Amino acid sequence: MTQPNIELKLGDCLEKMKTLPSESVDLVLTDPPYTSPTIHAFGRKSVYRLSDLAIQEFYFGEIKREWLRILKPSAPILVFCDDIYSAVLIGLFYDWHQKNLIVWDKGRIGMGNPFRKQHELIFYANRTSLAINKTNLTHLPSIIKEPINKQHHGAEKPIGLLKKLIDGLTQPNALVLDPFMGSGSTGLACKELGRSFIGIELDPTYFNVAQSRMTNPTT
Repeated sequence: MTQPNIELKLGDCLEKMKTLPSESVDLVLTDPPYTSPTIHAFGRKSVYRLSDLAIQEFYFGEIKREWLRILKPSAPILVFCDDIYSAVLIGLFYDWHQKNLIVWDKGRIGMGNPFRKQHELIFYANRTSLAINKTNLTHLPSIIKEPINKQHHGAEKPIGLLKKLIDGLTQPNALVLDPFMGSGSTGLACKELGRSFIGIELDPTYFNVAQSRMTNPTT
């Protein structure tokens, strides 16, 4: 296994992705910032501001356009989302051949009323079909159990979960892109698996955290 190339970029992902070669990326795995429609009060009536979703649909439409260019023809995407935002993604990627929702079972409940969520969703899509990497796996289940482990970011994802996804959907030496890198967990998972990685982060504080973690993963 060759030494993976790890590249971190500070800045806006839409601008930074324009510098990447066409058909160079084997997998996009990312957890973008998103918000469900907020409730606003007008007089005595409270309404959902659905324009929140419309704005996000427009923004992610721009991201999709760039992904179409930089992804290899059979390269998939994995996007963390909730039940409401998944509808935006399903609509945007409706024309892609494969689409699915994966459930990440966190093993403990969070906030909510009356049902407190114990899961998060991961949207999968691919323009064609892709056979999984069966070196270490026989299949990828639609429900993956992995405990939460937050140390560096409020929305940090466990490296064990990310490794299962990356290992199943890519071959050794593949290139993985995370355009919303946060504290760099996807990059650490790639490094452990021998995959090359490009991470993009807009926030300088989290960018510095990711750089530090790549140098010293135990911090």
